[in-house]
Amino acid sequence: MKRLLLPLILLVPLLLAGTAEACAGCSNPNLPVGRSAGSVLKSGEVSATLNLTTTAVNVVHSEHCPDIGPICREREEPPQLHDQMLYAGELRPILEVGLTERFGLEAQVPLRITRTTVLFRRLDGTVFAPDYVNIHHRNETLMGIGDPWVSGRGAWAPGGVAIVGRAGVSLPLGRTEANPFALGQQGLTHQHIQFGTGTFNPVLSLDVAKSLGRFRLQGYGQAQLFLYRNRHGYQAGNRFAAGTSVDTAVVRRLRVALGVDVLNEQPERWDGEVQQDGNVGRTDVLAGATVLYPLGALAVGLSVKVPVYQHFIQVGHTHDGVPGQLTYPAIVNLMLHRDFEF
Repeated sequence: MKRLLLPLILLVPLLLAGTAEACAGCSNPNLPVGRSAGSVLKSGEVSATLNLTTTAVNVVHSEHCPDIGPICREREEPPQLHDQMLYAGELRPILEVGLTERFGLEAQVPLRITRTTVLFRRLDGTVFAPDYVNIHHRNETLMGIGDPWVSGRGAWAPGGVAIVGRAGVSLPLGRTEANPFALGQQGLTHQHIQFGTGTFNPVLSLDVAKSLGRFRLQGYGQAQLFLYRNRHGYQAGNRFAAGTSVDTAVVRRLRVALGVDVLNEQPERWDGEVQQDGNVGRTDVLAGATVLYPLGALAVGLSVKVPVYQHFIQVGHTHDGVPGQLTYPAIVNLMLHRDFEF
């Protein structure tokens, strides 16, 4: 599986042009959750969706002694730039089961993979190879499950409007890390990327769809709430998402959709504090297009969403008087969907 996912994660986002920029430091990338078809299920019906979501993030910031690491206690190390690439991908199976004409269950189990590479540069941009181990960044590939979701779902169709609501909880099964900022202050190697939260978190969502002649209008809202810190002192920031789209058939069974998504992630906290070199929270507006095509009983969808606006919520620290850079060209999602009966 790792051999299949990694080429997609490395290559697809690099083919796209647009970028969004803002300040950044050490990053723990979180991808927006790929969604199911949001269909109304009857008793005995099963809906299976497989989402592969990927992007490539470039993070650049400067670093000075003593923050560079233990080498600063041995010699006067010149300031440097950390130019890091994070290739993030998530494979998320979603299974929905209709128990009655209105109510059902849903389960999601994400598999996450992140490939990181780093170039060390002088402040003039010249690449150099440190003769010591950097405690902050390294070339590595990380893979593991994220926090699964288990939800109850209710579906209604008043006046031809399909409404699907979900309420559930995420389970703390993804890997978590000790406080990387505390370890960094001690001059110890640490890890910022973690695949889980270490807490039970409420998840709420609502999907609405309506067909109007050739066109189908859809909208959704979703909230992930993080109410307390885990055993390492980490508390993720609440995440909210909302979007709307319209799709229509263009040739025979091929459908094309255009849409807008708004993603909001509040700052994360370690021991109750927002770390200015960590995830300070942000709001992104994405504009995207999706193509949908049925292959027999299997529906295939490919979407590309490009950031058109980005705002970082709680930015206080800058490097050398200017913010660092965080850029990503687009978020790409491949969806496979099929309905069954039992």
